[in-house]
Amino acid sequence: MSKQQALFPLEEGEIELGMKLPWTVFTASGQLMMKEGALVDNPRKLDNLLSQGHRERDPATVKVQGEDAPPIDQPQPVRFQEDVNPFAELDELGYQLQAIFERIEHQCVKPGEVERKIYDLATSIQGLVKLDADAVLGAVHLNREHAYIIQHPLHVTIMAALIAKKLQVPQNIQLSMLAGALTQNVGMNAYQMRLHAQREPLTPRQWELVHQHPLEGVKLLSAAGVKDPLWLQVVFQHHEKNNGTGYPKGLKGNQIRPEARIVALGDVYSALVSGRPHRPGMSAQQSLRSIFLERGQQFDPKLSMVFLNELGLYPPGAGVRLRNGEQGIVIRRTSDQKAPLVTSVMDERGELFMRLQQRKTSEYQYNIIGHLNPQDWPRFNPTLLWGIKLRRVS
Repeated sequence: MSKQQALFPLEEGEIELGMKLPWTVFTASGQLMMKEGALVDNPRKLDNLLSQGHRERDPATVKVQGEDAPPIDQPQPVRFQEDVNPFAELDELGYQLQAIFERIEHQCVKPGEVERKIYDLATSIQGLVKLDADAVLGAVHLNREHAYIIQHPLHVTIMAALIAKKLQVPQNIQLSMLAGALTQNVGMNAYQMRLHAQREPLTPRQWELVHQHPLEGVKLLSAAGVKDPLWLQVVFQHHEKNNGTGYPKGLKGNQIRPEARIVALGDVYSALVSGRPHRPGMSAQQSLRSIFLERGQQFDPKLSMVFLNELGLYPPGAGVRLRNGEQGIVIRRTSDQKAPLVTSVMDERGELFMRLQQRKTSEYQYNIIGHLNPQDWPRFNPTLLWGIKLRRVS
């Protein structure tokens, strides 16, 4: 296998019973499964290929509905110094995103400005994921510095960047996908906060606006000078569902771009863990279970499992209850999904520790025995939980 090429999962519709393989197929780790030209001559072989098969795809030849994908020489992930505070950096990115949204809304952008600034935000998030993936994933559950219309796309983009890194998606494709994640709801920014705060059921007119926002987003971005076709497709398709029940077109399965399917997973997860006036936020475990149950229905089954495995049973930022009665926040994933590193914040009497305690939950007395809902713990400064309070902002 070429070291210059990444492996991508085979998708339904790419191969059929009785056909000869048009490319060599590997496992996810790069081991040979079947060579190019081999005959797919029985159902068991087909199922095995679809469940485990991956193939090379030259980034320079990836197409987007007949158009070339964005150029390969796109901006690269930002390299942050190790002493940078990732939570403070994310807060700053939120202010930058808010400023871009305001310029789009008031139609006062300069040529190329939106593409350049959104790509800059995307590469910054990639850099923060590389710097400390656990910390930025923790921010998805703990950071509440910004309004939902800013917080939500940042969190979705973090999760999309994690999955793209795991799947070794080429940088030019990643950049378009992350730009789409950052601007997925730009078509409803003008009224999203009002709907977010509404306790009553949406009216028919409000549902119509919601169903139109992907198209409105594409129109706004196109008017603002965005020409990246994959970026626009991600915005247009991020509410389509695997079983065809999504909107605005009711696309299904392989009709939906894989990049849009990744963004859809992060979009739903972020919405579930975020509280609203009419419902509290769900715990990380409840949200992950909801996605697991909808794999193959709402969500792409393979990408769902990649998403779930990447976040883990107890993702950073999740609240947990320990065997000794303490309550804490997960701060690091480990090789054992059942035993992450936790910062305990409350003792067995429910009193806050004067000095936060880190616990290895692989040790019996610190085993995780339950989860906590977001509304069940006080608001914490995540830099304290991660022990990075003295790190600077770049």
